[in-house]
Amino acid sequence: MSTVIEYTMFVKPEAFDEVMQAYVEFADAFGVENPSEDFILVTGDRDGGVIRGIGIFEDDLEAEIAVDESIFVRFRERIAPHLTEEPIREALDLVHIFVKED
Repeated sequence: MSTVIEYTMFVKPEAFDEVMQAYVEFADAFGVENPSEDFILVTGDRDGGVIRGIGIFEDDLEAEIAVDESIFVRFRERIAPHLTEEPIREALDLVHIFVKED
């Protein structure tokens, strides 16, 4: 079963755009470099100061390996000063996905 990782960050208001841009750049680079990442979605709530990434991995092991990859470590170090609290990482089972075909 595929694993969904949800990574939620709470961002200082003045740093929202900077952290969002850093997350988008990280997500694109990570997706290219990591063959086990099937899908990456980045969402934001400027008023709430929340930026959330959602990634789908082939399995739990692939999701765990990704946490220690140097690209993710560098990303976390880059954005750490701009956060109001520690990010929350949750692993969930992918139960269903619907994609409408054109």
